[in-house]
Amino acid sequence: MKLDTETCGNLVLRNKNLGVGEYKFLIQAMVNAGIGEETYGPRNVIAGGEESPNLSNALSEIDDIVFGTLDKLFAKTGVLPSEIDVLVVTISMISSVPSYRLDASVIAVDLVNHLFQTYKNQFAIVVSSESLSPNWYVGKERSMMLPNILFRIGGCSLLLTNKRGLKHRAILKLNHLVRTHVGSIDEAYGSCTRIEDDQGNCGFFLTKNLPKAAAKAVSMNLRVLAPKMLPLRELIRYSMVTYWRNKSKTSSPESGLNLKSGIDYFCIHPGGRAVIDAMGRSLGLNEYDLEPTRMALHRFGNTSAAGLWYVLSYMEAKKRLKKGDRILMISLGAGFKCNNCVWEVMKNLDDVNVWEDCIGRYPLKCTANTSFLEKYSWVNESTH
Repeated sequence: MKLDTETCGNLVLRNKNLGVGEYKFLIQAMVNAGIGEETYGPRNVIAGGEESPNLSNALSEIDDIVFGTLDKLFAKTGVLPSEIDVLVVTISMISSVPSYRLDASVIAVDLVNHLFQTYKNQFAIVVSSESLSPNWYVGKERSMMLPNILFRIGGCSLLLTNKRGLKHRAILKLNHLVRTHVGSIDEAYGSCTRIEDDQGNCGFFLTKNLPKAAAKAVSMNLRVLAPKMLPLRELIRYSMVTYWRNKSKTSSPESGLNLKSGIDYFCIHPGGRAVIDAMGRSLGLNEYDLEPTRMALHRFGNTSAAGLWYVLSYMEAKKRLKKGDRILMISLGAGFKCNNCVWEVMKNLDDVNVWEDCIGRYPLKCTANTSFLEKYSWVNESTH
């Protein structure tokens, strides 16, 4: 169900734990989050059951997404369910049975890639979604309210294969993948955790250090990935510039790696406006580079593990992706983790897919959702 201004407002106002200060904080956060009027939330929460979620709610929410994406995938590819050899499901916020828990689609892709080294002529499916029902926060801690604003329902299903005979049908080829975990850094580890507040309400705690932790994790990951994906001339240039910079103790705009020397497009996890801004500054990207991520966040919100594929599908719907293009996919997750990979486009892509009903409206010049300020202006006028 869609979370428009009125629905979000009702969710906020019926939380009796909040005062005017918390209302002001939430309204301002909603305006500046970069999330629009057409994202999706869990049915039980919208119906008023956020204080007493159960396993049935959580599983029903997942079913609504997962089976729809699988039906479309099988119909589109012509592959039968009985032909699938490997199934990997990434739903990190709920674990109803003992499982290998994954936080991101890129980790699942890496798992499948390792299996493909041993098992030949295989079909694998990666299903990515999330379950918000058990994790909807009903307290008043501001750092724990933010996930309610950012996280939304979404999902996708991917078909991967190492069958050489199907190479002509492939749309992407995995060239490189590097995983990084910086949990040994206390600041990074504590930037995104699930805790209980003083009243016993569970939720995700996001600190102001999150964008910094993300930038640090990406930087450490690229130290390993960059030599694999960038041309030798750029690596030599960077080494020489770094040497002279250290020797002269000066810096210049050209002192960083030029990722565009080996990458055509950047598919960044749409975790939130602050994270996107930090990634843009850290990687030296312009607004054209960040547009797919900002628009995916606006239309679908932070859909966790599935978010990267909404970003990629935006590029496809806008007909940006041409044969031979290289895409750097940057995945971020709690822990703190950064998992990056490089895909090569195998053919010109132009499927409007999940963006079919709205791609003509994008890109937007401004993603601020001023509807909240217009409808709930009384919050700023209150003196109580």
